[in-house]
Amino acid sequence: MSKRFRYYLFLTLITPICFEIALRILGYGPYRQTEYSISSKPSMCLKASDQLGFSLGEGTFQVSVNGAPKYTATHVDGRRITRKYRQKIQWTNIFIMGCSFTYGMGVEDSVSFPYQLQDTLGGFADIQNFGVPGFGNVQSYLQLKREVKNGNKPGLVVVNFCDFHHERNSLTPTFRNSLVLGYQRSNKEVSKELAKSKFPFMKNGKLTTVAFDDMYSNWLGRETFAAVHYFQSIQDKRSSEKINLEENSLALFSQMKSFCDKHEIKLIVTGLTKNRATRSFLSSLEKSGIQSVDISLDLKQKKHNQLPYDSHPNEKAHAHFAQALFPIISEWVISSLSPAN
Repeated sequence: MSKRFRYYLFLTLITPICFEIALRILGYGPYRQTEYSISSKPSMCLKASDQLGFSLGEGTFQVSVNGAPKYTATHVDGRRITRKYRQKIQWTNIFIMGCSFTYGMGVEDSVSFPYQLQDTLGGFADIQNFGVPGFGNVQSYLQLKREVKNGNKPGLVVVNFCDFHHERNSLTPTFRNSLVLGYQRSNKEVSKELAKSKFPFMKNGKLTTVAFDDMYSNWLGRETFAAVHYFQSIQDKRSSEKINLEENSLALFSQMKSFCDKHEIKLIVTGLTKNRATRSFLSSLEKSGIQSVDISLDLKQKKHNQLPYDSHPNEKAHAHFAQALFPIISEWVISSLSPAN
């Protein structure tokens, strides 16, 4: 064996080892999934959907997130309840749409702000909570289209926007990672169920879908070697940078606005997260002719979240959202009932 061959063989073997050691010294390590657990009894509160990715299971559930005290979540017709008993509705349906913030993850049925809005409005309007944990605005649009097709047409749709919905609307590698690997580790029952599902997302301004099993996977050795984790993270970042997140979300809301106009439905978008990205996007929506209102809170503040268990809005935050939304809805109701309309 020649000296040159032995030299190159030595470099081939030693370079990855040195790179791995260097990354460890700099503080990099193998991939570690953030611990997140969901328990639900008597069965899992989520089920697979070939259109939305997942949806709400029917029934009443006792749910705990990250070991927090259990809360009661009741789902009827694919929505979380906004009242305990059936009541006669005198006028119209109002859809409240969004993710876990709208759904009310971590709080009792009666604490979610759509429920509080229904309490305030009484039988005058039917507030329907279409929020589902993990949803982006893509699913809200598809929910709306499905409901109208099935004869459940609202007079008003309120879509609650959070800055992280950009990633969900485009299914970035980071969100795919969180969704797939998070569910695989947090709840085997959910992961097995979601294997049947397809997830919708915006690609270059158009709606498309991807199967759950094809959405994301770690490279071989990522959970063992810092170097593999490092290079896959770089690849994910480069892939994300190629996606125009805001343009995809704007295209989505433009389609939603056209659909609402066609069916004579009023669309209002609200911002729930207090940051520059949310304010900027609401401004862009206003410029495109979509009414937008900032009702946000700083959910990083302990008084507004459920830490140490979870960072979702707590009871105080839901009360704020209900109080901020009520005048907006009331203004639309009064305007709609005026003789000119």
